[in-house]
Amino acid sequence: MTRRFRIGAIHALQGSIEPTQAAFDRHWPDADVAHLLDASLYLDRSAGTADAAEIARRIDALVRHSVGTGSEAVLFTGSFFAAAVRQARPSVDVPVQTSFDGLLEAVMDAAADGKSLTVVSTAPDSTTLLVEEIEALALERGLPVTVRGEVVPGAMDALVASDLPRHDQLVRDAIAALPPDQLGVMAQFSMERIFDVAPGSEPARVLGPADQGVRYLKRILAA
Repeated sequence: MTRRFRIGAIHALQGSIEPTQAAFDRHWPDADVAHLLDASLYLDRSAGTADAAEIARRIDALVRHSVGTGSEAVLFTGSFFAAAVRQARPSVDVPVQTSFDGLLEAVMDAAADGKSLTVVSTAPDSTTLLVEEIEALALERGLPVTVRGEVVPGAMDALVASDLPRHDQLVRDAIAALPPDQLGVMAQFSMERIFDVAPGSEPARVLGPADQGVRYLKRILAA
């Protein structure tokens, strides 16, 4: 019998839940996923009403809650919160993955193959954070990397306003407009909605954090 794992998926945006579950359905359908949403993280970070220490405290509590209810690993989908997620790791004894961990491994493989990268995001901060993490990890591993960032104007506003068709169209248009020599790297789980609304449409030259995160976590637990 296949070993079933319970995975805790923690979200700061409602729009990240469906793409995350869809990635599990595609790549790890026998995982039991327990979704946990705390939209205050995104709202208070954006409004400046919670500082880094307060955000870290909340994320630590969410991670411990997820593990306390039986999760054998945690996947945090918020692209803004990697530093706080890393701080929470010592408080539990299961793997805790940031939104970028699996994606970065796939990006390093692409960099090793000499591919040029374009980080595509619906929020400027996410673009900056992911480009910085790619460059830092490539330097650490001695890999040459060519990476640029691109923001999709209006897409995050559409997502937050629940105008999902507009969000999806803006993201699809941005991906379609990438130069043919570029590998697109999506910075946010919520962007992978474009795969869910058009099944089978995953562009061959795009990496997404939900797909890569689920695959990476599955490999970790299988080992």
